[in-house]
Amino acid sequence: MQATHHFNIELRHATVPTYAVSYVFPILLLLYEIHRVGRWIYDYGMQFSNFRSMGYEFLLMLVFVGIQAVVGVIFLTGASIGRHHDFRHRVSNLLAGLSCSMAVIAFDLALQYVS
Repeated sequence: MQATHHFNIELRHATVPTYAVSYVFPILLLLYEIHRVGRWIYDYGMQFSNFRSMGYEFLLMLVFVGIQAVVGVIFLTGASIGRHHDFRHRVSNLLAGLSCSMAVIAFDLALQYVS
């Protein structure tokens, strides 16, 4: 008899709604950041000294991360009430998605304050 080893990564055990809630927000935020920085480079070149003058767009990004956090809390509350067996996996995926969004925000802040 042959022994098999199962490869159990964290993402494999999560459900489809976990992926949607966890990673759609950071992907959309990253696409918006790419568009925003690309438009800046097209208009002004690689001079980011006045990049922080686009304040309402950064505020929009912060509101979007806030919405992500609220949706994540609502999603986790529903999962805990329903006593889902993969609750810990959902928490870790939602935290990973929030971390990805915070990395995009950190990149934007770096562009604002480095130059």
